[in-house]
Amino acid sequence: MFMKKSLLFSMVIAVVVTAFTGCSKKDAYDPERPEKDAIELYNSNFRAYVGGTINSAVDWGFGASAKAKTRMENDTTNIVLDSKGYSSEFDEKFFKTVESAFPQNDVCVDDRWYNYEFHEKGKFCNIRLIYTNTDKADEVGIYYYDPNVETYNDAKEIKLIEDISKADLAWYFRYCRYLDLNQDWENPNVTDAYSMWHRDPYPIRRIITRTWTVYMNGDYYFGIYVRNKDAQGNTHTYYTNQYKNADETAYSGAAVGDIAKGNLVQSYVFGISDDDKPNCNLLFAIVQAGEDGLYPELVKPQKKEPEPVWYRIIGEDLNAHDLPHDGLDGVEDDTDFDFNDIVLDVALVEGGADCVLQAAGATLPIRINGDDSKEVHKMFGVEQRVMVNTNADKAGLAHAKKDPIKFHLDGSFNTIDDITIEVFRQNRWIKLFAVTGKETCKIAVKSLDFEWPDERVSLKAAYPNFLKYVQEPDKYKEWWNSEWK
Repeated sequence: MFMKKSLLFSMVIAVVVTAFTGCSKKDAYDPERPEKDAIELYNSNFRAYVGGTINSAVDWGFGASAKAKTRMENDTTNIVLDSKGYSSEFDEKFFKTVESAFPQNDVCVDDRWYNYEFHEKGKFCNIRLIYTNTDKADEVGIYYYDPNVETYNDAKEIKLIEDISKADLAWYFRYCRYLDLNQDWENPNVTDAYSMWHRDPYPIRRIITRTWTVYMNGDYYFGIYVRNKDAQGNTHTYYTNQYKNADETAYSGAAVGDIAKGNLVQSYVFGISDDDKPNCNLLFAIVQAGEDGLYPELVKPQKKEPEPVWYRIIGEDLNAHDLPHDGLDGVEDDTDFDFNDIVLDVALVEGGADCVLQAAGATLPIRINGDDSKEVHKMFGVEQRVMVNTNADKAGLAHAKKDPIKFHLDGSFNTIDDITIEVFRQNRWIKLFAVTGKETCKIAVKSLDFEWPDERVSLKAAYPNFLKYVQEPDKYKEWWNSEWK
């Protein structure tokens, strides 16, 4: 009799324990679970969810989210001035050709080229300064950018001359008015050389110059800039690309002559103004083809407004560790990895980020950028237990349909990962993370057409290529471009 009672008591205890084990439902937050276990258990279950291994190159979509101004890693642009001697010499035929395009004290006759850039075709080109007639403290340099990933608004600058009014111009070029090679070369610092190019009886016969060799990626675009200050101390910059200037109606210091005469096989001579008038106060020459005869192509810029790149961030609130199994039949229950606890569209813009809150499938508080007023349930105007725009009603859960919430975040964000998303657990805020090559609780999708899974629909079930991305990220970078299930 005693043995029967003991056996019956043991069976009751086993049933009770089993019942409690079976009550561990998804989305149910257990406040008694030690906080230190939250991230550890989540990471353990996420790794099991994706098959146990994660490719070390998987960046969860955040690695490509830097601002558009980020330059390609293979940017080796460099400029070297030949300091050993005057490497180029031009004769009288050259001057006549130049003057036909740039009449003295007049505008460039070819007004098609008041706005221009060069498209590098090889790996280098050569630039020479051949004339200047200004008393301003002009800084002169080149700007360049990669049109594949940047616009001219993101151009980088390299200085050629710091202050042309104080520079020893004879270091850059010299003139000679005599045919006799033994005659002295004239110093352009004390000679209005351009006005003497064809002055009788002793016109300029020859010019010698030093060379800037510009080493640059063959896809890059580049142009010239002049920067100075006016009488009030205000700084002005004039670019050969008119659209880079503060006043787009200014002449931008841009006027170009295409020179293909004299002893030059192919070259460009281009003039630059150091004010908003079309007078060419400085003349440069690009001569000598680059590598394999590839030569910079003269191009006319088109006005381009920078377009923000939008990403859709989908996140888990670390609550997915509560249901590794359903506790009854040992069958894996991974439906909590629906990655819809927060769905946030973001685009980095000047001065911050534009955002659109799309969905909130969490029952824990989640806030954006450390701002309590940006808690997702508050923003949607619902109670914390209510899930928004995740079709939670299909799973028998509290649900609401709401219009997306647009807002702006002020700040300096280098990547969208700099916009913090936090979940409130055990009386403190915990930042959602995305670690390259390791576990993640947020994913960035570069498509606003991406449909986040409904409540209790596993991400890998909705997008089978997601697991392939975890193993082969380069091949399956756009893992969401598969049939919706």
